[in-house]
Amino acid sequence: MSYNWINAKDYTMNCFLLFDRWALKWIFTDCSANEWFSYGDRDYKLDMAMALYRYPHVEWYVRNKAPECTEFLDEIKKIPYGNWTEDEMKEAESAILQAHETFVVYAFPEVMNQVNYIRNWDEKYLYELVDLTDKILLDVGSGTGRLAFAAAKKAKRVYASEPCDCLREYMRDRIKAEEISNVKVLDGEVLSLPYENDTFDVVLSGHVIGDFYEEEIAEITRITKDGGWLVICNGDDEFKRTGPDSELTSRGFEWLSHESIEGGIIYDYRKQVRKEV
Repeated sequence: MSYNWINAKDYTMNCFLLFDRWALKWIFTDCSANEWFSYGDRDYKLDMAMALYRYPHVEWYVRNKAPECTEFLDEIKKIPYGNWTEDEMKEAESAILQAHETFVVYAFPEVMNQVNYIRNWDEKYLYELVDLTDKILLDVGSGTGRLAFAAAKKAKRVYASEPCDCLREYMRDRIKAEEISNVKVLDGEVLSLPYENDTFDVVLSGHVIGDFYEEEIAEITRITKDGGWLVICNGDDEFKRTGPDSELTSRGFEWLSHESIEGGIIYDYRKQVRKEV
């Protein structure tokens, strides 16, 4: 699914030099098996071969950063050079970059801050979901810190867990520039969070839960204290959703909704954790 967050012609394959290993693994080994990934009528492997042809240093980087991508790279290296024109190679490059626009914006945090679900979001929607006063909380998949920095205005301490290095460094730079004392940025992803059981009063996320509902919810529940809260506070966009996520409501999440500035219907969720003794 394309969100049109970028104009791919403004970028080059050099973006890949900023991608983390997990992102490269997705691009070169995992995406074709994911039901959410669509590449239309174009040939993904041919386009990747054409896109990388002018960037041997990018291929070298991928091979060394993410060795699990070697098989795919070896396979596309076997595609014979077809006297591709400069325009054909640029078209393939743009198609690849547009297909992976989410990873491109992760590499450029200032651009990410202007995507639809972040630029017009109001922190009041987070405060309506849960009382953060004096709480110790985790923001999972923190991105540029939309939720983490809003929460920090009320919470005792905020841990921002983010698997993308560019975004972690962006948040750390903001913490330093604004002299924010109660936010700590760490690596981590939703299926394997580096925290002990029953650590947090509140666990926040937005646009994170949804690939593996059962496993993801189990992991964020594990690190939440009994009586604590799981909060899914999504950003604002233009999409007119027709109802709450049944995968969440069937697992006991309450929902609140509002209309975004851009006319979208937004659903947010919360669930109080009750653990059996």
